[in-house]
Amino acid sequence: MQKLNTRMLLPILMLGLLFWQCDKINQNTNPNVTEQTCEGCHTNLAALTALATTTGSGDASGALAPLSPAQRVHIELGADQHGFSDIDSTHARMSCAGCHSGQSPVAEATDANAMSAAHQGLVRDPSVDPQLGCGGGLCHGDIARRHLTSIHRQGWGEKAQLALRYGGAGYSYSNAPVELSSGFEANRLLQSATCGQCHISRPIVTGGGFAGSATGGNHQFIRKPNIDFTCTACHSNTVGIEWRGELASETPDLHESFGFTCQTCHTEDFHGAGSSDADLTSVYDVEGIASCYTPCHVNDATKNIFHEKHWAGQGSESGLSCYVCHGQAIKHFESGYVSDYTQTYEAFKIGFNPNYQQADQHHSNEKWSVVRHTPVTRDAYSEWGISALPYFDEVPTYQRTSPHNLQRWTSRTLVDSSWIDSSTAYDDNTCWKNCHLHNLVNGSSAGPYNYDHFLMEGDLDAHDQQDEKLANASVTVDGGGNLCNACHAF
Repeated sequence: MQKLNTRMLLPILMLGLLFWQCDKINQNTNPNVTEQTCEGCHTNLAALTALATTTGSGDASGALAPLSPAQRVHIELGADQHGFSDIDSTHARMSCAGCHSGQSPVAEATDANAMSAAHQGLVRDPSVDPQLGCGGGLCHGDIARRHLTSIHRQGWGEKAQLALRYGGAGYSYSNAPVELSSGFEANRLLQSATCGQCHISRPIVTGGGFAGSATGGNHQFIRKPNIDFTCTACHSNTVGIEWRGELASETPDLHESFGFTCQTCHTEDFHGAGSSDADLTSVYDVEGIASCYTPCHVNDATKNIFHEKHWAGQGSESGLSCYVCHGQAIKHFESGYVSDYTQTYEAFKIGFNPNYQQADQHHSNEKWSVVRHTPVTRDAYSEWGISALPYFDEVPTYQRTSPHNLQRWTSRTLVDSSWIDSSTAYDDNTCWKNCHLHNLVNGSSAGPYNYDHFLMEGDLDAHDQQDEKLANASVTVDGGGNLCNACHAF
C-alpha cells in the first residue's frame, strides 16, 4: 500500500476549511440563548450578560474605559448584518471552531451548561502561537514567523536592559538564570502583542475585548490597526496621553492636530525582520524606525538660528535631540517594582545622552536628549529570586525618550512672543535665554538659570532616587561634579 502523501493532503484540508461556514445565527435580545452555537450566544448581549460571572478589569486611566465581561465577547451586528460572514467573509469561512476549537453546536438543558460544554478545549487567543494560529496552510506564514521574534512580541529592549543590570556589558539575556527569565516572561506576557491584540481586539492591558467602538466590536479582522483602540490604548501611559495632550501642562501633539496617525510616521514593519531581531537592544534599533529627520525635515538643518546652532550632526559642539526644543512635559514613573506604572509624576527634563559619540549606538550625534525615569530599583526583581541586580549602577534609570507631544513653540523656543507672527529673523542675542544654564550680563555670569529644564542630582533626591545617582552619573547634568563642564571643556 502506498504511503499517504501529506503534502498533497494539506491543500485538500485547507480547501475544506475555506468552505466551512460559520455557525447559524439567531440574533435576539432574549436573555435565553435560542441557538446553542458560538454565534447564537456571542451575538446575544442579554444572554452574555446573564452568563457573565466576573467583573470588568483593565487600566481605566487611559482613554478607553474597560468593557464589561459581556461586552468583551459580544459580536456587534450592524443593521444589515446577519452573521459573521457579513462582517468578515474571508475569515468566516474558517468557522469559529476552526480557530478557537471548542464545541459547536451543543444541546444542553441550560445556557450555563451549554457555555461550559461549548468552551471545552477553547483557545481564547489562537494567535498566542502565531505560526499555529495564523500562519498555517495558505495563511500568513511569513508574517507569523517574523512576528514570533519581533520586538513587539519579545520586548528585546527590556530584555537587553535586564541582561545589562544582571550580568554587565556583553551579557546575554539568553544566559539569565531560570528564576529571573521565567519571572520576567510571566510578567511580559501581560504586555506582549499577539496578532489578535493588534488586528482584532483591544490590548489585554486595557482589559481586552473586541475593538471597534466604545462598547466593544464585532471580531472583524482589521488590516490597519485603529490608533485609538490599538496603538494609543496599549501605549496609553506615555504615547497616548502625550499625543492627545492629556497631561495638565501640555497640549496635543502638533502632528495630531494636522490629522496624522501613528502609521503616518511609523512605516516600519511591525511584524519584524525575523530571527535577527533578537540582536536588538532598543526600539530605536528597529530597521526603518520613525525619524524626525527623514523624510519630513531633511532640509531643515539651516532653517533658523536654533537649527544652525544645535541641529544634531551639523558640526555643533552641542547637538540637541529635536525633543529638547520641541517637547513638552511628560509622565515619569516613580521607582518601584518593574510592572508598577501607577505611581507617576509630570516633568520635562533634559539630560546627557549616554550614547553620544558612541559609533555603534543609536542617536550618537545627540549630546543632549529628553529623558524619562523608568520604574526599576536595585531590588526590583527580589520576588523572582534576585535580591539585588549586581550591575544596577551600570545602566541609567533615566533613559532617552521621544515624547509624542511636539510643538513648534515651547517654553524654550519662544523667547519673544512676537516671534510667532513676525517674519523677522530671530534675535541671536537672546534666543538662548530660555535654554542655557546661565545668562551673560555685561560679560559676567549672572545665574545660573533654567535649572528646571535639566536633570540634576537634586531631582533624584526629590523623588527618593538617591540610590540611583551613580547609575545616572552619565545622564545628570551636574553628575560630574562641575556644572560648568556640562557645556564648557576646560
